[in-house]
Amino acid sequence: MRINNISVLWLAFREFYHFAPGQQTVVLVLIFIQGLSAGIGLLFIFPLLQIVGLDMVGTNQTGITQTADRLFNTFGVDAQLHHILFIYIVIISVIASLRYLLTVKSTILQQRYISFLRNRLYRQLLHSNWQFIVQNKMSDFIHCLSGQVQAIGHASQLMLFFLSQLVLSVIMLGLAFLLSWKMTLLAVAFAFLLLALLFPLNKIIFGSGRNQLINFKTIFQMLTEQLSSLKMIKSYASEGYHADKLSQVSEALETQQVRLTKMNALTQWVHMVGAVMAFSGFFYISLTIFTVPLPNILLLLIIFSRLLPQLTQMQKTYQQLLHKVPAFDDVHQMLKSCEKEQETIHAHQDSPQLKHAIHIKNLNFCYPGNESEIFQNLCLEIKKNQTLALVGSSGAGKSTLADIIAGLLEPSSGDIYCDEQRLDKNSRLAWRQTVAYVTQEVYLFHDSVRANLQWVLPSATEEELWQCLKISAADEFVAQLPEGLDTLIGDRGVRLSGGERQRLALARALLTRPQLLILDEATSALDNENEQQIQAALRKLQGTLTIVIIAHRETTIAEADQRINLGEKNHIEIA
Repeated sequence: MRINNISVLWLAFREFYHFAPGQQTVVLVLIFIQGLSAGIGLLFIFPLLQIVGLDMVGTNQTGITQTADRLFNTFGVDAQLHHILFIYIVIISVIASLRYLLTVKSTILQQRYISFLRNRLYRQLLHSNWQFIVQNKMSDFIHCLSGQVQAIGHASQLMLFFLSQLVLSVIMLGLAFLLSWKMTLLAVAFAFLLLALLFPLNKIIFGSGRNQLINFKTIFQMLTEQLSSLKMIKSYASEGYHADKLSQVSEALETQQVRLTKMNALTQWVHMVGAVMAFSGFFYISLTIFTVPLPNILLLLIIFSRLLPQLTQMQKTYQQLLHKVPAFDDVHQMLKSCEKEQETIHAHQDSPQLKHAIHIKNLNFCYPGNESEIFQNLCLEIKKNQTLALVGSSGAGKSTLADIIAGLLEPSSGDIYCDEQRLDKNSRLAWRQTVAYVTQEVYLFHDSVRANLQWVLPSATEEELWQCLKISAADEFVAQLPEGLDTLIGDRGVRLSGGERQRLALARALLTRPQLLILDEATSALDNENEQQIQAALRKLQGTLTIVIIAHRETTIAEADQRINLGEKNHIEIA
């Protein structure tokens, strides 16, 4: 898809402005005052030249002379050296103060915008449909939330810097116009010619930004996947293979970064050569063709010596913004996709209460882009406080059915009821608040046991924590840890055994006081001893909680009240 650079930049600036319009207006006013102050400071060059004895004959009627005289008359200032130098110092001090204030305010605005954008994108992602989330790469989400958002924050600062340069350039052009409109128009024509020469470079820089985005995404994906499976990589002694894959992408990124540096250096070369040519051309044409008085030529050259670096910096800033356009577009598209896939949220909706049974009626489901249905007209009843076992071969749809029952996936057709209440898009989120899900892969944070339990229920008391640990047969090993509940368990709970992690996950699930507990292959990777401990914990829960178990081991589901065998071609056996 072709990206319109200007429209994306305009959209980015508009969103940046609407984020905090009041503060943005203050910053824009400061930018204008700073530029105006710099212009007024330049007006003082004229009387200073007169005082040092430069012959200004023939220039007394110029627009800039009249403007300077009016300013002095308005403030009642005599054109004496000490007066002019004092006022000049005051003006420069004001400009420096404005620049300080502008830098601080724009930085605060930039950091607030980064935080706002990251929080907005993260909230949109969290409230997106689970089906949309699993269809995308998790590394892309992480990259957007970290590097991409940070890049846009830097670009927002560039936008304000570009506006500051633009205002100052316009004011300087206005002063030059007062001196000689002919020479000013010539300078403008030269500037447009220079921009035309640089246009091909701008396209290359935009392409460089797009390639950088692709390469960074690839590197981020590789690192995310490889670091999460580092143990497996080392166990197969395939460190060299994975290092070589990363090295290839890094070399491609290095090549494009060098190319970008060359383009920026070439831009600077064109500007420097162009500035020298313009400087020489102005001087020659003003004397030989337009016969501009020498004092005016001197003032013009002073103004243009200030203006040309501004134009050079504007071009550099614009190229930096072009380099960020793919990042702008990537985050914007991610936001649009997340907004499109938002779940319906009702803040004050009560959770459906399970009093009799969960009813599944005429359920059909197929994944997007897949024509074959996993379920066809599935009907099922799960009675309250009974244990249901889902069995069947791999790919039969056991985890998919559990996800549908849990409210993570939406059926293609058919209905799910909690007693008489239909679980639709308006009540699915509230239903999930009463469901606890324990998977084969346990997700634990690099934090204490207490923190890993309490994030599902921050208000949980010490007594409630130990009660859930006891039910899940985890209280003994937690009590033996060096600092008990406050022991750090490492990244993903690496300091615990597999069985200990599973029992901790079960305790966390029970802490939410769920109506429905789903165990998806929660014991498949455990040894017999740990499996027996989990089974003992489940026996304590039987008859007090509705449980859905997905398992291959017969020992795990031996005491289930009901068994559903999801066979091939949607053949379902109920035992």
